Amino acid sequence: MVLINESPVSTASNNGFSQRLREYILKKHGSVNSFCRTTGIKYPAQMTPYLKGKCQPGKKMLERLIKDGADIQWLQSGYSKGDSLAPLSNAMALSRYRVEMDNLFRQVRLHSGKGVDMHKPEIEAYAVIDDAEHFVDLTGSLEEFLGYEKNSLSGVELASLIHPEDYASIQSALKPQRPEDDIVSFHSRFKTATGAYINVEWCLYIKSKPMSELHEYAIILRRAGS
Repeated sequence: MVLINESPVSTASNNGFSQRLREYILKKHGSVNSFCRTTGIKYPAQMTPYLKGKCQPGKKMLERLIKDGADIQWLQSGYSKGDSLAPLSNAMALSRYRVEMDNLFRQVRLHSGKGVDMHKPEIEAYAVIDDAEHFVDLTGSLEEFLGYEKNSLSGVELASLIHPEDYASIQSALKPQRPEDDIVSFHSRFKTATGAYINVEWCLYIKSKPMSELHEYAIILRRAGS
């Protein structure tokens, strides 16, 4: 049986998705068979991997759900568009289903600050670090966020911006070989240009560099509440 554009399950992005999908289908259509007839899915058995949490929907399935009127953000994260307290990791988890994977994190800056609901909560800064944890792609947002001059953080190690006590937990989380597409969330103290530390909520997304066995890490950040 051929599945509809399935994507492998990531623990970080599959938090209750299958249960919410089943709830949505039964509430709106009454049965899986009825949902399939309405959305043009020929074989109801094709829904089994999604409903059992074995895979996440790909582009075609997302298009079917959107056309059917589903709240994709709620299905993926458990938070609706109006929820202002949604975890920052949801912005990253949801975004990767909306745009091309290779360009996702270079496009985050285009979406943040423009009132695009699907990217709530607000992203205050963005950057990419390489396999050695050096900053290699900066938009200026991270430097502005921390009070540095533009391009002054290019090539700087991530560890130098995070309080040593907090960085230990980051090393511990990343030391085991984590799967590609995994999303890891942290609360850390970041060093500003004045030398003071501010509390930051941030997420790190693991992705393999094209034509390489090395990883690339995209990060999004926002100031943590007191």
